[in-house]
Amino acid sequence: MEVSANMGIGGVIAFVAGIVVLIKLFQKEGLLKGILGLICMLYTFIWGLQNMKNEELKLKTWMYVWMAGIVVGIIINFAVGAGE
Repeated sequence: MEVSANMGIGGVIAFVAGIVVLIKLFQKEGLLKGILGLICMLYTFIWGLQNMKNEELKLKTWMYVWMAGIVVGIIINFAVGAGE
């Protein structure tokens, strides 16, 4: 199996967006929920989806970037896998 640099692009995009949302989670909810979000990024993702419409947090763009990163990673992995 040939490892492509493109395979990690979606993951890096999703990782960066996830960290930004995690920082906003720490700022809004405090230390305990922030640590929970750090341990379980699924909690951070769901929290971000629930708070997307909150204008003061400005999460909408970051959540769309996070979702796009996940989708791009899946598409690239399928494309590379189909080429074998």
